[in-house]
Order: sequence, then C-alpha cells, then structure tokens
Amino acid sequence: MDKGIGKSTLVEALYGRDEVENGNSSLNNTIFRLRRQLETAGLPEDPYIEIKSGLCTWSKNIPVWVDVHEFGKLVEKAEGTPDPYEKTSFYIQACGLYRGEFLPIMIGEEWATVANVSYQEMYFKCLREVSELLKQQREYEKVYQLCTSAAQIYPFEEWQILRIDSLIAMNRYKEAMDVYEEATKMFFDELGLTPSKKMLDRFQTMSGHIQLPVGSLTDIKEEIREERHEEGAYYCTFPSFIDNYRLVSRMMERNGISSFLMLCTLTDSSGRPLEKTEKTRDVSERFQMAVRRSLRRGDLYTRYSPCQFLLLLSGTNQENCSIISRRIDKTFKEEGGGRNKIRYLVTSVVDMKEHEADKLSFSNVTW
Repeated sequence: MDKGIGKSTLVEALYGRDEVENGNSSLNNTIFRLRRQLETAGLPEDPYIEIKSGLCTWSKNIPVWVDVHEFGKLVEKAEGTPDPYEKTSFYIQACGLYRGEFLPIMIGEEWATVANVSYQEMYFKCLREVSELLKQQREYEKVYQLCTSAAQIYPFEEWQILRIDSLIAMNRYKEAMDVYEEATKMFFDELGLTPSKKMLDRFQTMSGHIQLPVGSLTDIKEEIREERHEEGAYYCTFPSFIDNYRLVSRMMERNGISSFLMLCTLTDSSGRPLEKTEKTRDVSERFQMAVRRSLRRGDLYTRYSPCQFLLLLSGTNQENCSIISRRIDKTFKEEGGGRNKIRYLVTSVVDMKEHEADKLSFSNVTW
C-alpha cells in the first residue's frame, strides 16, 4: 500500500472486461467522484488518493486501518514467535478479524478469487493451530467459541467436531449432543450426508455420559413411553437405528426369531436413483408415509440418504419380505408417488452378522 498501485493496474482491474475508450480518463473521473463522495460523507477535506509518476497512493494525511492487512500481520507474528502463549494470542486476534468471503461482490474477478482462497486457507490454518494450542492449555471454552464462529461462516464437519470435542472436554454433554443433532440435521438436509464415523463415535461418547436426575421407576417409565399411540412402523434417527440393529442381532442369538434388513432406494421411471432436489424431498416424504402405513408397529425404519431408507423387519421370513415390498409399492402409489419406482435389497440379519453377501432383490413395480 505504501508503494502505491500503477494506474494501468487499476484500469485493468476496474475496466478490463468493459469496452472503455479511454481507461486512463475513466479512472481519473472515478477518483474525482470518490473524493467528492468521501467529503460528502463528512470526512475531512483531502485528496485521499494521490497520483505521482503513474502511481496511485493513499494520502499520508489520512490514517487507514485495513482488516486484511492486519490479519496478515497477526498471522506473521504468530508464526514468528516461539512463545506458545504469545502465539495463541496472535492467532486468536487474527481469527477474530476474519468475517468470511473477501470482497464477495467482486468474487467474479480473478484477483479477488485468488485472494479469497488465500485468506480462507490462512484462516483455516489459524484455527487448527490455535485449537491445538488451546487444548494443550486446557482452554476448551475458547476452542468452542472460535469454532462456533467458524461454523457460522463455514459449517464444515471439522469445526463441528471441534465444537463437540471441546464441550465433551468440559463435561457439557447435553450441549455437545445439541451441537451433534444440529450439525447432522444440517448435513443431511442440505448435503444429503449421513453422520460420519467420527460423528458417530462422538455420539456414542456423549450418550454414555449424559446423566439424568435420580427418579423413581414410575417417573422414568412415564418419561420414556411414547406420547401417543400411533399405528405403523417406528421411525428413528440413523444412530438410534444402529443401536437397535445391534440389539436385535444379539436377541436373535437367544430366541432365534428371524429378522431382515431391507434397503429401499427411490428411483425415477428409468430406474436411476433420484438426485437431491426439492422434488426428491417431496417424493421421500411420501415414501416415508407409505412405509409407516405399510409396516407393523414393531418394525423400525430410518432415512439413510436423500433417496434411501433402511427397514428392520423382525419376526418374518424372505417370502413375507416380498409381500411387504408389494404392500409398500401399493401404498406409495396411493400416497402420490407418481412414476417413481422403488428398488429393494434384502438380507437376513444373520447373514450380515456372519459377513455373508447373500442378498435378495425384488423387482420394481411399473405404474
């Protein structure tokens, strides 16, 4: 900034894509209008932008503070000091200056895009470095605050996991579970992603530590029972489905009751899995209603992806699975499934437990 910027560089940046007869004259007019606007805004009278030997510089009479320049200086200071506490302080200040995309209204310009990517990578590096330093210093609340701010700008899994980990470290398991549920819902609704193994590991950790007040058996029974009697299959989240599947697998070892896992994939009329769109969301909701109506109260189901559902069918056999698939097809049509089809894959829970690949595939019904 002290050395100035060449007029030709500014002309190219401002008018490079426009058909301008005289770029130099247009730049002079722009600078003149800018001076008038600054004075009209109530700033002191000054040329602000000085032009000398073909270079444009900011007037030394007007002090200027630019956040991106300060951001870069703080990062340099952090990287240049060996003291972990000074390093932490500089990184925290740098992270506090970052507000998201660099000049978003100019993101179409190549130079702005390059700068935006550079600052974003620098910000991510700062976050990772300072999070590690703060964890070593047991400053978990600061990790949580920094990563919460980051998640508001970039809701990536990395920052959500750091938020959860910091809350777990502070024994705030209920808050950590709230972050988990909020993040996994967002990932699924916006990106169609189910919880990763890292997320599921956190879920198991949190579930094992959430403590409830001491209560009587009557109170506990009242709290855990269903609020109202509903017909049809029981819907649960994917992590809960995993726990239920493992429980049923264990129960089969004792009582021998057969259980089957059914994967239902929504497809278009040509048999291609539906892509994630608003229309797919509507079709998925109609299919979910069809599943709930078609299965028994003792059956379980969950949504695995935007176009896939998992069903856990207990006390049945392969022949009945075929009957169930036809019943779902019929109900789905009644629910307004249109020309969409359902592709079924079924395997016994015993087969999966023994790592066998024997699967039964049912044909789709064409409407």
